[in-house]
Amino acid sequence: MWRDYILVFAEKLEHPAWGFNHCNRVYKMAMDIAAVEGLVIDEEVLFAAAYIHDIGAFEPYKKAEVDHAERSVQLTEETLNSLKFPQEKIKQVKEVVEHHMFYSEVGPSSEAVVFRDADILDFMGVIGITRILSIIGKDDWTPNLEVAVELIQKFSDELLEKVMTDEAYRIGTIRKLEMDDFLSRLSLQTENLEYL
Repeated sequence: MWRDYILVFAEKLEHPAWGFNHCNRVYKMAMDIAAVEGLVIDEEVLFAAAYIHDIGAFEPYKKAEVDHAERSVQLTEETLNSLKFPQEKIKQVKEVVEHHMFYSEVGPSSEAVVFRDADILDFMGVIGITRILSIIGKDDWTPNLEVAVELIQKFSDELLEKVMTDEAYRIGTIRKLEMDDFLSRLSLQTENLEYL
């Protein structure tokens, strides 16, 4: 029953880059990575984390000057209690949420590791490019196209080295190639980005 409550809650979090479909992708990717790696994980913890990990980025939850991941951790217990999630697992969910961003320290649990890897992978490849382009002018990460392309380049250069599992590295290698191909073609079609 709590799963239904979480899904109904998460479906209301609309955003082109970190809304409901991002949650779906990250949950599935985390589960897939854990399966390939042969890791014993608590699926319920991953499920709950997937659908609430970015709530601190949404109104009315976000706070100025507070990183969305930190704000999401602050909101985790109250949110999950209201959604009837098992109380004894909330601490584990908070840990996963706290460590989910590519700039966060790697969390100590298998759940935190695979979830962080999955979240990083969703910033890579064709889907990563699509997400970044979808927020141009809507988010301070990407005020314009030039900054968005710089962010795509930065993610292509840096994110692969941040994943922890072999499976995430394998997937990330493919997604990095997709990003590099996109950037190369974009450069060719815009006179080295001069006519971007």
